[in-house]
Amino acid sequence: MPNFDGGHYFLTTLIPVRTDLVADPRSTAMIISHVHALRQVLIALPTALQTPATERIGQNSPFARNRATHFARFTVMDDVAFNGRGQRDPIKVALAGPEPHTRDTVDRLPFPYLMFVADFDAADGSPEALATWLRDIWAVMAPELRDILSHCQGDATDADSFVSLITRCQVETTMPFNDYWPGAPPLSPLPLKQVLAPAGVAALVFVVGLIGMMLAHHHGWRLLMLLGLAGIVVGLWYAYREVMTKGALPFPPAPGADLPGVLKALYLQQRFTSFAIDTQGKDDAALHAAFGDFLRDHKPEDTAAPTQPPGVVRA
Repeated sequence: MPNFDGGHYFLTTLIPVRTDLVADPRSTAMIISHVHALRQVLIALPTALQTPATERIGQNSPFARNRATHFARFTVMDDVAFNGRGQRDPIKVALAGPEPHTRDTVDRLPFPYLMFVADFDAADGSPEALATWLRDIWAVMAPELRDILSHCQGDATDADSFVSLITRCQVETTMPFNDYWPGAPPLSPLPLKQVLAPAGVAALVFVVGLIGMMLAHHHGWRLLMLLGLAGIVVGLWYAYREVMTKGALPFPPAPGADLPGVLKALYLQQRFTSFAIDTQGKDDAALHAAFGDFLRDHKPEDTAAPTQPPGVVRA
């Protein structure tokens, strides 16, 4: 289930953009394309507060209103990049003589797409988990989503139509980015002896049948050998299925890898750095007392408060 891993759902969506014209909201006398109008909306959409100056402005990303969203991004794809001509074998080209005038097939998009990607906390990778997050997002930023999706094919006007649009346009996330595990996760080892046992027993039956047929040339030994050969094929297929099934299972969630835990960790990282600088040169008693004050003031075990606000990027 590539869309889900480590307690996170990785959403990738490609939404077709409308290709007709629309009145420019800045001047009713002008007509522009929907893709141009969409870019205007996205440019005006506030991003995360990434500097002290933007924190003072205070216009945070609307996604920061949701306490489960780690990352989210909109971008417009006009077309796919051309990666060059297809590879040709120079020996075959030389033997075939002058190459006729041909053109390589070039992939083109039928219309622009709005790419919407997000990484959010989820209990599992089920459609219900995705629908729950989408409804939560719609509840806190419906005006922004209406402005954006009004320029897309399949406009969303309420939570239900928003969920329907996103699920119809979703594509599988085949390479999620999740780096919250500080070490190896506690994965149970694959029992190789148990997985390979059926194929091993079948191989033994095959060898016995082969030896018996070579010594006795009896029809029964040949049948035993064929049964063993069929058992090897079935046993190897069973082993392959078990390995692929185990490999497809998502990693367990890392400790403190949900958004409240990550925000608390960032907050403590900054505060402890300042604490280490401020307590340089203090004796043991003073350092012990200062660390007690640090624990009392910053409450490392409490992810609710004090903590770093969502949508704020601080060094």
